[in-house]
Amino acid sequence: MNNKKTITFCIMLSAFLILFYLINNYSAVSADIEQKNDIIISSASEKTSDLKSSANSLAPSEAKKIPDSIVSISSGYVVIVDKKYQKIYVFDKSANYFKVFEAPCSTGKNPGSKQVAGDAKTPNGIFFATNILHNPGPPETFGSLAFRLDYPTLSDKRSGKDGNNIWIHGTTKSLLPQQSNGCVVLRDNDLKQLANFIYLNRTPVIISESINWVPQNRISDSKDDLEKILTSWNKAFIEKDMKKIDSLYIQGAEIKGKRREELHNKIKSLNFINKHFVLQPKDILILKEGNNAVIIFDQLYAVGNDNSFQGYYNKLILEKINNNWYVVDDSSASDITGKRLASAKDKQKEFQTSDNIVQKEIRNLIKKWLTSWESGNFNSYRSCYSSDFQSKGMDLDAWISHKINVHQNSKNIKIGIDSLQISINGNIAKAFFVQRYSSSKLKSKGKKTIELKKTGGQWRINKEII
Repeated sequence: MNNKKTITFCIMLSAFLILFYLINNYSAVSADIEQKNDIIISSASEKTSDLKSSANSLAPSEAKKIPDSIVSISSGYVVIVDKKYQKIYVFDKSANYFKVFEAPCSTGKNPGSKQVAGDAKTPNGIFFATNILHNPGPPETFGSLAFRLDYPTLSDKRSGKDGNNIWIHGTTKSLLPQQSNGCVVLRDNDLKQLANFIYLNRTPVIISESINWVPQNRISDSKDDLEKILTSWNKAFIEKDMKKIDSLYIQGAEIKGKRREELHNKIKSLNFINKHFVLQPKDILILKEGNNAVIIFDQLYAVGNDNSFQGYYNKLILEKINNNWYVVDDSSASDITGKRLASAKDKQKEFQTSDNIVQKEIRNLIKKWLTSWESGNFNSYRSCYSSDFQSKGMDLDAWISHKINVHQNSKNIKIGIDSLQISINGNIAKAFFVQRYSSSKLKSKGKKTIELKKTGGQWRINKEII
């Protein structure tokens, strides 16, 4: 009996000791786990903080700063491309400057400003979109829209730079950084949004290797000098002093020919009916990139009794030479009347309407070309081509003879096209599509490009590329 009590006591004591050991060990392990968790959480927090710090360094615009290229805005938008961080922005100003658009972009494969054709670099400087292209090529490469920039500018040419076809365009493929051959590329949907802010020949596009972000209230070192140029221009204009206007230009770049005559006529017709209205420039925008600058403004020259005005859009292109600013080029647009200038959307609607008409003309030509070929009507077929047509080493006569021979030796010719895209650039156009061809001799399917040009007011096929 005593032995049983002793055994029971020993079992209970052992159980108690084991339980005591487990409780103590669990507390130590828990403390260790908590300490490790604290380290992990602290590490994660530090990494998050690092990421936030990195994100802030990559997006300084969020700190309510602006690019130092913006000297002054009283009207209009400014598009700015940062090649280092592969970002594109649009800025506007009401009471303060503010960013109205931001998106990722892709620029040239190689760093630095474009120097020669084929160097895969995106140019740096201040540019303007000169025309808008709808469906400029295969959508995976060019998207549905493109804006052609005016590179090389006169300043670029003066410094020996060349190359052409620098666009801002879209893509339907995944956007990768620094993958273009020199263009600025956006996702297609982003480009469609950007298009709302671009007014052809008026909205500046500044491309920088890296944006220098500055506080909004910072005054540019060049602001006074550039504003003095504008003040001097306006004063000389009002005083009808062409010699004073000439003095603002670098020697040899003065306004000449028809443009000088037009300016002289505006000066002669200055109208001061309303003595209480000062003919000062309106809607001023001043920008600077390196030693280049642009001053954009509406020059008023007549005011009516009802305070309506007449004026014209003016753009002065400047270079800093030996620490002095000189006008090296300028351009002006047709007269403006009233108190409202066309918006970017208005201008695009105008171009889109014109573009839709051209698209319809080209689609009708392609339809005529197809039906003429299928039916064997070679008089109609030939009329679809320009007289200087060339393809596969054949001129138009040789091409038509070749096609007649093919048609005579084939039966049941059928042609269909899919995915038709048309790119228009003035009097030149391209049509891209997938062609399905079948006859008693051949069945094929493949991509085809037709180059067209407008001659005598009519679109004609100038070249075929399979």
